[in-house]
Formats: sequence, structure tokens, C-alpha cells
Amino acid sequence: MTNTARIFREHNIVFVTIALCIVFYMVSPRFLSVDNMSAISRQIVPIGLIALGQFFVVVSGNIDLSMGMGSVLFAIVLGVFFGLTGGVAVGIVAVIVCSLALGFFNGVLVAKLKLPAFIVTLSTLFMAQGLSGLIIPRGQQIFLIGDFFRFVGAGKFMGLYWSFLFLIALFALAYVVYNHTRWGAYVVAIGNSEENAKLAGINVDRVKIGIFMFSALCSGFAGLVLSSRMGFVQPGLDGNGLLLDGIAAIIIGGTLILGGRGTIGGAFWGLLFIGIINNALNLLNVVDVWHQVFKGAVILAALAINWMLWQSRQADAH
Repeated sequence: MTNTARIFREHNIVFVTIALCIVFYMVSPRFLSVDNMSAISRQIVPIGLIALGQFFVVVSGNIDLSMGMGSVLFAIVLGVFFGLTGGVAVGIVAVIVCSLALGFFNGVLVAKLKLPAFIVTLSTLFMAQGLSGLIIPRGQQIFLIGDFFRFVGAGKFMGLYWSFLFLIALFALAYVVYNHTRWGAYVVAIGNSEENAKLAGINVDRVKIGIFMFSALCSGFAGLVLSSRMGFVQPGLDGNGLLLDGIAAIIIGGTLILGGRGTIGGAFWGLLFIGIINNALNLLNVVDVWHQVFKGAVILAALAINWMLWQSRQADAH
């Protein structure tokens, strides 16, 4: 295989994303405007937080379906505690505690009781959805008013949203942890083979629980950012849409759905890809139904391409 072909195989999402930007610019010159690029950076933050948490879960060979509706529940927790106390700090602490508790609950059921992550997190998805409606009846809202929420939702630094800068910083930290710490190596090892990881002396249960706790914490941050941007919280928000976009981002970015392989950089490019698709379809006034059909087709194509590329790498390795 030539060097050019190898570079394209390893970084195909970068080239595809750039090509996509050129196509959308030709269709609508507004697409590459500063205002629209700024809007995309703001829109992808909640999705990016979900994607980052999901990345570690999937690389470990699991899945966390509770993240989307969990973010809605944590946003409601923030609104309730803020409404009762008037204190932003109290609300944030409540979100962190509740998210870590949910992650610990999921992690223990998966790691200690050996229950399938799909079933466990599907169950907690329904629980989060139900609790959201119990805490705040449908049709009611809690408004988030104050400097902090304006700062998180719309604050800028040198033209960039603070929430986007926070996302970049979190991805950078995750890159260091994933590539340069034992914990990151443990996640990959577990995704490749739990039995081999145990034989190597890795405390698989502890790492798994930690992964699910980090995933839930990212979900809590997503709820905080989303609710601050909206200025209110209410049940019935589309948390599952965030989840599906987050999963799509990491799959498009080359994360192997079977576990054991993925890159933080690829996940970030996948996030940009999803953000660009969502924005462009809205900019072009594509009907919502076709929006979902097109995005589903793109995800399916990305999954197929990444699977073939993975098989190609395996063949080269042998």
C-alpha cells in the first residue's frame, strides 16, 4: 500500500469533512460565514460531551444508552436545586453527585453482576425519562436566570464560545489520559479482551465502573450546557437525539463498535462531521423526516467504511 493510500485510510474522516464543507459552501455560501461557523461550535458542545463519554465506554467494549435522557434528568436536577435554593453552586454540585451516582449504579451492575451494558443502560434510560416527568410535570418549565447561565450558554472569549473552549480542553485532557496513562491503556486492553486484561493484572471491575462514572459525568455536563443555552429546563427534551448523534460521531470518527480501538482525534473529527451535517441540513431547510433519513444513511455508510478499513488493517497486520 502506498503512503498516500495509507494516510487516506488512517485519516479519511478529515478529508471527507473538508470535502463536505466545500460542497455545502458551493450550495450555500452562508455556510462558511463566521456567524455560521460560530453557531456550529456552539451547537456541537452537548453532543461532544456525550460523544466523549461514549467513546471510552465503546472502546471498553460496552455501550451507555442512558447518557441522552440522563442529560435531560441532570438538567432538571440543576433547575430544581437552583429554583429551591437560588444557588448556582448547589445546583452544579447536585448535578455532579447525581451523575456520578448514576454512573456508579450502571458500572456496578455491568462490572460486578456481569449484566449486559445494553440492557442495564436501556433500563436506566427509561428510569431517567420517567423521573424527569415525575420531578417536573409535562408542560411546566423552570427558568435559569443569572450571569452564570448566560456565561455558559452564550459567553464568548475572542469570538469563541466558552462552552466550546471547555469542550476542547476536555478533549485535550481525554487525549492525554487515553494515550499517555495506564488508565487509557487499561480501557483499550479491556475492549480487546477482558480475560487477557485480567491475566495482565488489571482490575477490570474498577476500570469499568470508572468508565461509566465518567460517561455519566459527561452527560451531566451536557445537561448543564444545554439547559444554560436554552435558559430553562423541562421534561420531554430530545435527549435520545443527543445520544444518537454522540454515538454517530465516534463511529464516523473510526471507533470500533466492538471495542478495543478508537482515537480521540477521530472522535473529534466525527463530532465536527455530525455538527456540519446537522447545521447544513437546517441551513438548506431540509424537512426533518429527510434530515433523519439522510443522517441515518451517512452513519450506516460510515460504519460500513470503517469496518472495511478495520479489516484491511487486520489483513496488513498479518
